[in-house]
Amino acid sequence: MKIKIEMKQLLKDMVLICAGLFIMGLGSALVYQAALGTGSIGTMVDGVHHTLGISRGQADILISMCLLVIVAIFARDLINVGTVVSMLVTGLSVDFWKGILGLAVIESSAGIYGMYFLGMIFGAMGTGFYVAVNAGISAYDAAIMVVYRYTRWQYRYAKILTDFLLMLAGICLGGTIGIGTIVSTIAGGYLTQFFIKRSTKLLGKKAILDNE
Repeated sequence: MKIKIEMKQLLKDMVLICAGLFIMGLGSALVYQAALGTGSIGTMVDGVHHTLGISRGQADILISMCLLVIVAIFARDLINVGTVVSMLVTGLSVDFWKGILGLAVIESSAGIYGMYFLGMIFGAMGTGFYVAVNAGISAYDAAIMVVYRYTRWQYRYAKILTDFLLMLAGICLGGTIGIGTIVSTIAGGYLTQFFIKRSTKLLGKKAILDNE
């Protein structure tokens, strides 16, 4: 009976995590489509891609593995089923939404900026939802949580610091940025913290942010 309950909870968590990642994928696809600059992790990927001469996909995997090693040392409890699911689902979700959004042609500045800001909101919403499930998160999101735990700052400031450092490292390695990169680095922490807290209440989960 106990095993059945645990399996049922595991399946429920996986469905919730996939739902959050699907929403996050829509946000990422909207940001890519707007072409105003990716987030800090995108700048880091671009920098590693140029420096090592490997594909962006390979650069993304390399960065994720490096971050995962750090998380395994300082916050192993953050590695769970959600970590694996995020590795498998995130890319597929982004590609799915990019395929759909590619059918739309938006040329006006208002439309492009509107697409970008909508992407930021959906991205933060999806991230907040899947993080609130509290059953494992991606290496990138876990790295932010490591900074959050060790600085004891509010989550938004920990995310801003992590994103700034990744962006700076990416720039030093030859990565490119845009106005969207700057905006997401500053605003992303506030939006994601807001949605993590709201999603935690919605799901009735144990709070993953404990010093807000």
